Amino acid sequence: MSWDHVSSAIGDAGIQAEVLNEERRRAVVVRLLERLAIDVTSRFPWEHGGEGKQRSDGWKLIPEFVGSNVCLMFFDGADEILKFQSGQDLLRVLKNCPPLEFYVCDEDASYLLCHNHHDFVVGWGRASQWVERLGNA
Repeated sequence: MSWDHVSSAIGDAGIQAEVLNEERRRAVVVRLLERLAIDVTSRFPWEHGGEGKQRSDGWKLIPEFVGSNVCLMFFDGADEILKFQSGQDLLRVLKNCPPLEFYVCDEDASYLLCHNHHDFVVGWGRASQWVERLGNA
């Protein structure tokens, strides 16, 4: 259901987003495990460490962290991974979706961010200090 919303929002916003092929998807999953010790294929990876803050606006703060950089977005299980050209593109899509639990990282897996169904923003790696400074809202 979530992919349907995202696909529709991508089309509505006129955004270019690439679905990673299986080889590239697996490589991202392995990098996240090796560099951040997070198995994004497990159920609720946000329960396994990371810095977290409750923020109902976290879904729109994550694209701010990404900024003008390329980012990868996926859902629980990381069965499919989408590549966006910037945080602004990601935000335009998220604004046209119902509330989603989603994950965002960079291609190098230097960070991982999650906005979950409890309105928590959770960050690992380079994003953990950013999340810590957010405070609760």
